[in-house]
Parts: sequence; C-alpha cells; structure tokens
Amino acid sequence: MLRPVFLFKILLLSLVINFIFILYLLIRNANQQLFISRNDVNHERYQDYAFRGFNFNPVSNGIKLIPMPAFVRTEYSKFVITDQFRLVSNEKSSKYLDLALKRYSTYISTLTKLSIKVELASSSNPENRLTIYCGSQNCKRDSYPELNEDESYILNVTETESSLSAITLTGIVRGLSTFVQLIERDKSSGTVFIPCVNIVDRPRFPWRGLLLDVSRHWMPIPVIERTLNAMELSKMNVLHLHLSDDQGFRVESLVYPLLHDRKDYFSQKDIRYLVDYAAQRRIRLIPEFDIPGHTTSWFVGYPNLAAEQTRYEISIRWGMLKSTMDPTKETTYTFIDKVLREMTELFPDPYFHIGGDEVEGTQWAQSQSIQRFIQQQNLKDKYGLQAYFNRRVQAMLKKYNKVMIGWEEILDQVGEKSGLDKKAIIQSWKSRKSLTETIDKGYRGLLSTGYYLDHLSSTDFHYKNDPILDDELWLFNKEQQSHILGGEACMWSEYVSQDTVDSRLWPRLLAIAERFWSPSSMNDTLSMYERLFRMNHLLDDLQIGLTHLSLYKSRLENLFGDSNKKKDLLHPLMILADACEPGGFEPRAQSQKYHALVPLTTFIDALQAVSEPIWKLENSPINHNVLHGVFQKWSLNHIRLNSLFDDPNIGKIKQVWGQDIEQLSKNLAQVGRIGLTVLDYGSKRAQHQDKNNSMNSWPILTWIQYYSQQLDQLENQVMEVRLVAVRPVRRLLNSIKIFI
Repeated sequence: MLRPVFLFKILLLSLVINFIFILYLLIRNANQQLFISRNDVNHERYQDYAFRGFNFNPVSNGIKLIPMPAFVRTEYSKFVITDQFRLVSNEKSSKYLDLALKRYSTYISTLTKLSIKVELASSSNPENRLTIYCGSQNCKRDSYPELNEDESYILNVTETESSLSAITLTGIVRGLSTFVQLIERDKSSGTVFIPCVNIVDRPRFPWRGLLLDVSRHWMPIPVIERTLNAMELSKMNVLHLHLSDDQGFRVESLVYPLLHDRKDYFSQKDIRYLVDYAAQRRIRLIPEFDIPGHTTSWFVGYPNLAAEQTRYEISIRWGMLKSTMDPTKETTYTFIDKVLREMTELFPDPYFHIGGDEVEGTQWAQSQSIQRFIQQQNLKDKYGLQAYFNRRVQAMLKKYNKVMIGWEEILDQVGEKSGLDKKAIIQSWKSRKSLTETIDKGYRGLLSTGYYLDHLSSTDFHYKNDPILDDELWLFNKEQQSHILGGEACMWSEYVSQDTVDSRLWPRLLAIAERFWSPSSMNDTLSMYERLFRMNHLLDDLQIGLTHLSLYKSRLENLFGDSNKKKDLLHPLMILADACEPGGFEPRAQSQKYHALVPLTTFIDALQAVSEPIWKLENSPINHNVLHGVFQKWSLNHIRLNSLFDDPNIGKIKQVWGQDIEQLSKNLAQVGRIGLTVLDYGSKRAQHQDKNNSMNSWPILTWIQYYSQQLDQLENQVMEVRLVAVRPVRRLLNSIKIFI
C-alpha cells in the first residue's frame, strides 16, 4: 500500500525540481537577454539550446525579415549606425570572404548613405561595428558550396556592438543577408538603426532552388547575375539552368561546334564566370541538358542522333514535340558521352540534370528498328526503352563523378525496374504523389509541383505548398524525411523574356524562399505579404540590377503610340495597370498567338505579377474614406484615358497593347461605381442612389449576389488579364451584415 504513495512523492518531487530548473533558465536568460558572448566559440551547443527551448514567435516581435529566422529575440532598444560603423573581420583573408564583406559593405553604404568600410580585427574600440567570427577553417579557403553544408549563423545586436558568428563561409553570408534586411531609417530624425536582436538561424531544407529556363527565351549574363544577387539576399542556394531544349542549346561546345546556338549562348568562359559568381554568393549552379526528348536543337547540326532521319530546324513553338533521340544506336551514346565529358568539366557541382521529361514517343513507335530493339532487349514499351537509356546515361555521369538528377518521368511507369542507382535525385513536377513514390522507392526527391512561377498563381498558393506537409508526416520515417531535400521554384520562359523575367520572379519567389528556409510553423500569410513587399522594395533600393520596379513606368510609356500623350496619360494608365495582374500561362497558351519570335512587350508584360496597391487595399482595415477616394478615382479614370482611345491609328496601337486596354479601362470604371454603391449602402442602407429604382426593393441577398456576379465577370472578361481591383470591392460587399 505504501509503494504507490512513495512513487507519487518521487514523481511530485521530480516535477517541482523540473519547474525550478525551468524557472531558473528563464530568469537567467532574461538577465542575459539571450545574447551570446562574442568570445563564445561553442556555436553548435548554443544553437541547439536555442532551437530546443526558446523558439519565440518572430512575427510577434515585429521583425520584418524574409525568410524569417528560426529563432528571434528582440529588445526594446536600437543599435544606431553612424559614419564610424565598420565591418570587422576576425578571420584570415580569403577571396570569397573578402568579396562577401566588400559586397555587403556596399549594400550597407547604399542603404545608409554612409561610407562603410571593412577592417581586420584589432584591439580598437569594439563599439559601432559588426564583428565577424568563423569557427572553422572553412572561411579561410575558397571552397565551392556543397549540399548539406552548415548554413547556420548567430547574429547578436546590442546597443553598442554587433557580432555575427558561423562555422562556414556560407553561414557568414546568410547572416550578412539578415543584417542588411534589419536596417531601418527613422523617418522623423533620419537616423539609421538596427533593432537589438538575438538571432539563431538555420535552414529547414538543404536544397532551395530556382530553375531558370534560358532556352525557350534567351537570358544573357546580366539576367543571371541579378537573379543570383537577389537569390543570395533571400537565402536561396541552387540555381538550376535549363540549358537545352527544342528552342536552343545554350552552352558553347568545342567538341561539337554545331551543337550550340549561333547567336545566343554562354561561352565556356561565361560558364566558368557564372559558376564562380554563384559560388561567391554560396549558390550552387546545376546544369540541365534535356534528353532524350526536347532535343530538336541537337538535331539541327547532328540529325543522325534523331530517331527519325529528316531535316531539323530550331523550333519557335513549344510543347511536347515529336523529335526524340534514338536510344538504340551506339553512336548516340558515343556522342552523348563526349558532350557530358565536356560539360561536366565546366560545372563543378556533383549533381547533373538530364531532364528526361515529356518523351512523346511517336518516332519510337513508328520506327521498325526501334521496335525490334525493344523486343530483343525485352524492354516491353517506350517506358522500358527510356529506362534503358537512363541507365546508360547514369553510368556515363558516374564515370565523370556526377550524380544524376531527372524529372519524375525517369521513374514513370517503370518504378523499381528502372535499374537506376539509388543515388539519383528525382524532381517531381506533375504531382505530389510522385514525390511520395520517389521516397517510398528509396530515392531522394525535390518538389517543384506547386512552385511554377510562370503560371502566375497567387503568392499564398505557393506559400501554402510545402515539400513536407504536416498531414503527410505520418507517411515517412525520419530517414525518409531526410530524403526530401527541398524543392525548386520553376521559371519556364515560354512567355517570359529577359526584360520581363524579374517581375515574374520577384517578389513571389521570396515566399517560396521562406517556405524552404523557415520552420513549417511560419505560415501566417498576412505577415508574409507585408514582409515580402518590404523586401521587394529593399531589393530595388540595394541596386543589385533588378528592373521590375525601376523600369515599370518606362515599359508602360512604350505602349503609347503618340509620345506627346505620355505626359498627360501615363498617370491614369498606371492607375489602370496597378489595378491589374497578368492572367497566367493558360490564357496565353489558349490565344495561340505566341511563339519564340513574338516580342513580349505588351500591356501584361509590363504588369507586376502581384499588385501591391490592390493587396494593401484588400487587406488593410476597412476605412470608408480611403475606399471612397480610391473607388471615385477608378470610376473617373476611363474619362481621363479617353484621348488614348480616340487616336486615329488605334488599330496599330492596339497591336502594341496586345490586350484590350480600352475594355479594361471601362471595366475598372464599373468596378469603381460598384464600390461606391456598396459604400453608399453601408452609410445609407440604400441599394441604389435613385430612391425610385426598383433595385431598392430587392432582398439584400439578391442585391449582393447581383453585384458579386458582376464583379466575377469583370475580373476575367479581358483575355490574359485579371482585373484584381474587384477584390477590395468584393471584400467590402461580403462584409455587409445580413440580419434575417
């Protein structure tokens, strides 16, 4: 009888001791403000301690970083940056470290309008500086970034000094990108400051990539540079270049000089430059040469590679074309082997993408010799033949110390019978099911479905997508979860050019960057959008080369047929443009008017992918005075633009516009009038301003439904454009309280 009582006393004593210990930790850390000493070299122990026990909610602390760090602790004080501020390195000089410090001193100088210098560690006053500490030899050598390398960092900012510590150069760079984002300016005094914070941070996934298609529409070096600059600041770490497709082979080949495009291509010197440029920013450069399909460009100079012997030309159309390599001829593999040997020498990363998607199969089916080969080798069908091809290519890559990556089709229909080495990485682009099956079969996987930026889906759609959803955790054990390396956003360039790609990538890519970096619990979309727009303007302020904000007005100006009208009409045209977003991939595909030679310079090509003014209007607290002013402006904007539509050369001008701007303008005016009507109901409870109008006798539900349907029609009435101005009006309409 005494034994249960005795056990209960022990349990109670244990609970009391644990409570006292936790209370002690809280008090101790409150006193220490959780700021790690700059002499504390036990980076990993401190980091683990922070992650396990004290993961405060960063959003509630008012910090506007994106991606949001895993652990943030703020104090009600500031670190003021003056002209005496310095970046101080406590490490031995190396090329990549020196370049990183120089790069970020320039960024800080640009934001603060101060001359910020870099110094070596000294015994001088430690105040008013950011001191860099690196806990390993990694920072002292110029190594190429690696998958699964430690990217963590600790950033401490007090009122008098700041410190950044990491155990790799990559961690230092990630911490510097956070430091730059923290810089604020007091609007009243002009003082530049950083809030006092303690940040302990590390990424959730080791592979956080962007695919950029440079084949369908050519993207020259400046596009790659500015994309890498923005990726560094948003903590992305893989740039996957889609270098060959039916529309072009974009890397110089010295072995087969008829392979690459004659005009728009990267020389081998260019590739080496870009690899180094990316590595400085701790970003890995992954090449993709798509085989055995999407290979028309290969056959222009070397038609014997093709399954069907005919004359080939670079395709200006896209889609799932029939032209396919012949996997049954040894000469095909001899050719591929020489190409791979040449290309693998240009790209130091151990991972190499072979595409493998959308093999149409008609040429294989119509070839008697290929069908005979399939029977002789007991390959059954086209899937077995592609699996045979993949095994041969994987063996070549292994010979050159490369690990193969391919789209999900390289496992499609063949599964375990594919014969692929388990080291291969499978990139899922059509469904989440593919990723699950990839992991079940023992392969490592990347998720791209749900991250297709070229489709112009909403930012929150991408943000809610996750390589590992919470309700999928039960599907995988801990080891299997580690096989989900992360994901890649995709920017395919059917409807994107070098002049429009920035607006299609940014700022939406920032939301995906946070999904790959931050804890899964960081999922507040309202906070995400606020931080995303702030960072979008910061990227512009840093002058890293992005053009989507700086050239927004000038691209709208190019739509005027009469340059004399620009002065008077640019502002109302901007009001219309701010009320719109591009409609996405499907409307352009359905129009069937686009191909690689059609210039992408129309109205929707000038638009931002996400309208910041409309988002703010839709998500700010409802203010009737503000809304009345906006709706009134919309309702009158068409009158201001009328002279644009009265031009005698209107036919030619409409071709320049590309989309029906006149109808959009009329629709915006109608949206404005509906908004004013809804506001009027809110103040007068009148369903129509004319007291004798029969609408005043309608049931309120009928009245709401009537205007809801009108808004739905107006939103998508003009092909290829979404009139997103309907959203704040729809929100206001839906806010009407109905008492039945």
